[in-house]
Amino acid sequence: MSARLLLVDDHALFRTGLRLIVQDHPSVGVIAEAGSIAEACVLKAADTDLVLLDIQLPGMSGLDGLRPLRQACPAARIVLVSASVAPDAIHEARGRGADGFLPKSASAADIFEAITSALQGKPCFPILNSTSAAPRAADAPALTTRQLEVLSLLCTGRPNKVIARDLGLSENTVRVHVAAIFAQLGVNSRSAALLAAQRLGLSTPQVHDTL
Repeated sequence: MSARLLLVDDHALFRTGLRLIVQDHPSVGVIAEAGSIAEACVLKAADTDLVLLDIQLPGMSGLDGLRPLRQACPAARIVLVSASVAPDAIHEARGRGADGFLPKSASAADIFEAITSALQGKPCFPILNSTSAAPRAADAPALTTRQLEVLSLLCTGRPNKVIARDLGLSENTVRVHVAAIFAQLGVNSRSAALLAAQRLGLSTPQVHDTL
């Protein structure tokens, strides 16, 4: 019988990218989505088998949301998803009763393994050692400052036309930058670019909307 998953993350593009990965898992069937703990609880998905829950959420954090989610999804295993792999964060996740911890830097294979373990009732926490730190800066692609600005806006879901307006560039120039970014990250879609940027720990500058 196929498992029912619930993805809880306030970034729609990240949820889309994660969905594209997890939907290929042979045990996964229906996938629901929510942008916050409140939205997830309103779903009343009592038959949910697994929740992938972002730690950093607006309103109530993933850690604080474990208890209400347990009530809303009593049969579900809950795996916390975080951009941080700090030992303290992992220990706190264990202490709060999470069934697993998945770094946003995880590969598709790591995500599949975590899903398999969680659905089998096994804990799925990363084993940290001196070599399991975040990706080194030298491993990150050499994006220019302008490309990082374009990537920052691209990851918010803005189309090329809007990115061009916000950065004062021509739409053709933005297309060139986007193609270069995709080539550097080794991806061919915006959702994949978002996942790759988070996996590599790229620091994209915050570009404010212009009036």
